[in-house]
Amino acid sequence: MKKLIRNIRYFSPETGKPQIGNMLLSEGTIEGFTKETHLEDTQAIEGKQQWLLPGFIDMHVHFREPGGEEKETLETGSRAALAGGFTTVVCMPNTQPVPDHAEAVEDLLKKTQNLPCQVLLMGSISKGLAGVEKSNFELYRHPRFVGVTDDGRPVSSARVLMEAMDKAKKENLIVGLHCEDESLMFDRSINQGKISRKLNLQGVPVMAEALMIHRDLYLAEKLNSPLHIQHVSTAESVRLIGEAKAKGVPVTCEAAPHHFSLTEETILTRGSMAKMSPPLRTEMDVKSVRQGLKDGTIDVIATDHAPHLESDKTEDLVQSANGIVGLETAFAVGVTYLMDYKILNLQELVERMSTRPAQLLGLNTKGTLKPGMDADLVLVDLDRRWTVDREAFFSKGRNTPYHAMGLRGKVTTTIVGGEIRYNGEEGLFLL
Repeated sequence: MKKLIRNIRYFSPETGKPQIGNMLLSEGTIEGFTKETHLEDTQAIEGKQQWLLPGFIDMHVHFREPGGEEKETLETGSRAALAGGFTTVVCMPNTQPVPDHAEAVEDLLKKTQNLPCQVLLMGSISKGLAGVEKSNFELYRHPRFVGVTDDGRPVSSARVLMEAMDKAKKENLIVGLHCEDESLMFDRSINQGKISRKLNLQGVPVMAEALMIHRDLYLAEKLNSPLHIQHVSTAESVRLIGEAKAKGVPVTCEAAPHHFSLTEETILTRGSMAKMSPPLRTEMDVKSVRQGLKDGTIDVIATDHAPHLESDKTEDLVQSANGIVGLETAFAVGVTYLMDYKILNLQELVERMSTRPAQLLGLNTKGTLKPGMDADLVLVDLDRRWTVDREAFFSKGRNTPYHAMGLRGKVTTTIVGGEIRYNGEEGLFLL
């Protein structure tokens, strides 16, 4: 049965201008926009003058399965994604086992074939994420595998990375890089600066990220092989990437919501709930990441959703686990800290969260509202203000620095392939 989403606000695919109207869906795709409000043999979905946007696409999540199901599963992660308006996500390979051999890859493909949102996969650059020997990229010749990464760890060996870049280019796989020099990460606690000195911690200096980015940009330039730099967190990194792009180096990058909204000061009030890798940085770094998103140096927003058990987030900032959950707060953080600060408008935020990720991942039928595209859609109440309650998350993870903070912008309905998967008004998943 066809579906008619009535009384919606949207950006015209032709002109880019905001419109009010109705959208017709047919067999899981967008048929087009119409002035008709009632059509026979058509199911109506009330838009209530909310914004209809292309479903969000997250290039960087950790769903922990297999091996860490007590923290998150593919099912609970998918529900968290839907609640945040994400219709497609890309899972990182730091699972147990790492998908670097045939049995693990086959098992992962089976587990991800019938989930409520589209779950894509990254294979590992190196076997066991150890950085010593390149994985067999031929294992990843499946449409659900979109790239390779050792995320969580840098590829310390330039030789291994060069081999990976060459092979990934031939296999049409993205190479995603966690850029931190391990020899300069010291106690891997928080940003090295005034807060680390106050807490008597060594911290992680800006140099650890910038030095590795400098190396990887050099390789991308000399080999003319594309790279995607993950979770950019410093002003120096933004500068280096911007200069490389201006020279024509084939590099793209992402920023996480926490790196454009929070500073190292957050550690003082939120403790290990604000600990991640790379760490929260200074106000200057936050402003630079925002500017990078504004001018396009930073291509996409990706959450780096990383659920942990509460017992993993101890008061000891050195021993505590790195990472926070982010799927259910990402859009609202974008509205509150980018739109409200006049960094991006709604259309530009959608570009960073939907359109550009679809382009980078080669998802040619996603990321816009053009006729013929997949009906992966999200309805949002842009003006709704709400207070983050971590106990209400659909993710198993409760590790968030945003708990009890006020945000603007709420996902109300998420549609995948023309079917409503999440109804936020009723807190229901229709799977």
